[in-house]
Amino acid sequence: CHASTRADFVEPVPVKRTRTMTSLDLRTATLEQLKVADEQLREEVTSYSESLQMLSKAVSRYHSSGSAIEELSKETVGKDMLVPLTESLYVPGKIAAVDKVLLDVGTGYFIEHDTEKGIDYCKRKVNFIRDNMEKLMELVGKKRKQLLLVQDFLRARTQETAQAQA
Repeated sequence: CHASTRADFVEPVPVKRTRTMTSLDLRTATLEQLKVADEQLREEVTSYSESLQMLSKAVSRYHSSGSAIEELSKETVGKDMLVPLTESLYVPGKIAAVDKVLLDVGTGYFIEHDTEKGIDYCKRKVNFIRDNMEKLMELVGKKRKQLLLVQDFLRARTQETAQAQA
């Protein structure tokens, strides 16, 4: 059996039971426990993967914002431009200043900075998010390995059950 060759190296897999986490020894787990662990790990991998996608989009937005600030600093005061109100709605306007920017720091709060600090803010946010993404990618990798191990044991337990019933 493929799963039994890994049994000597098996660490208990954390499994949620209502609101607390418990460990599941895959070598002694029942078929039902393995199915629950499989479903839970699939949900976790999916959720973490979706979070990675959202963080990747945030990195892209901050990178674009930093580039936009750099480009703005090269423009001249009074030049016509389109001002974004949302991602898809723009209104005509004029550049009032090229040395100051308003940064949206969340929940409706804005901070005025000079362009250098604005660019630096965007770079720091990109680095912060990328650091978190690396940690999350490690976690996703760990969860995927746990999922594969649980699936190996699930297949083996299913075969054992089928053979016992035959």
